[in-house]
Amino acid sequence: MMDRREEKFLIPNNWCDPLAKSLDKDYKVLEINGNRQFEYSNLYFDTPENICLNDHIRERKNKYKVRIRLYVNSNICFLEIKKKNVHGRTMKMRIQRTSEKWDSPLTDFEKRFLSERVPFASELSPVLYISYSRFTLAQLNRCERITLDTNLTYTTIQGEISKPLNGLVVVELKQAETNRRSPLFVFLRSMPERTTQLGRIIKISKYVLGRLSSDDSLSPRTYLSKLKVLRRATKAIK
Repeated sequence: MMDRREEKFLIPNNWCDPLAKSLDKDYKVLEINGNRQFEYSNLYFDTPENICLNDHIRERKNKYKVRIRLYVNSNICFLEIKKKNVHGRTMKMRIQRTSEKWDSPLTDFEKRFLSERVPFASELSPVLYISYSRFTLAQLNRCERITLDTNLTYTTIQGEISKPLNGLVVVELKQAETNRRSPLFVFLRSMPERTTQLGRIIKISKYVLGRLSSDDSLSPRTYLSKLKVLRRATKAIK
């Protein structure tokens, strides 16, 4: 879905099996060559002033994320732009990469692709690697997808590794139009352990979580409200 509405949630690992069972009648599991779990590697870009990060923190109406994404199982790689517009819709634009090394420097053609779509493209440089495993459920009649991302690993450009979401799963609901009666919402509301941030909509992305938990140069006071989301969710599963 290249044009959609998105909602994100944090849930503990032990909700995954009951969630999959509750959605079994309405959704099909994405399976390719017998695989249901797929590995993703991403390299995110930002400016020296952290325009992408700060626009998401401040929930600006027009905001961008720029990344290189490698679908590890199929060895297919894309340069991608995600733009969230004033209407709350997320649009994804991408071109396939042909470089031998998936995270190699951008070509002139790729730089032009960005400059035609991102106003600050010339200032972008790599800032963070993010890898995870993804399980996907699809409801084709409702134009809806649910993804469950586990084992999130953040690696800085300097090679420092962190896993701040141990015990937590990032769930994303992707819909053509917002529908709060989705079976996912029904399941989450039914969980008696649904407290603080667990099972509730969060206004924070994997990229933002990664930057805030791995970059010591960012002022904790500036990003306190977003850091609380992670702290409350982590505390709730202990």
